[in-house]
Amino acid sequence: MVFVINNLKYDTDKMECISTKCQYQWKSNLGNYYLPARDVNLFKSSRGRWLLTYKANYSVWAKVLTEDEAKNMLMNFDIDTYEKIFGELEEA
Repeated sequence: MVFVINNLKYDTDKMECISTKCQYQWKSNLGNYYLPARDVNLFKSSRGRWLLTYKANYSVWAKVLTEDEAKNMLMNFDIDTYEKIFGELEEA
């Protein structure tokens, strides 16, 4: 799927899918509450840009993430992948 965000083209067919274990909540337009997204995927481009895709309201949406946001998401939902990409965390 192709998304154009901030004048950059993100083609998920050409990006590496880093994780399918992440979770995301999107803000409802009908009120001030958040709903869980479905089919959440975290992608990384060959240029090091991060993209989160998810399904909500029968559509597929995308959100650009900074590397710090991607790291945080992986630390919270997919620690094994985090350590493969960024190195092992120190034991407590």
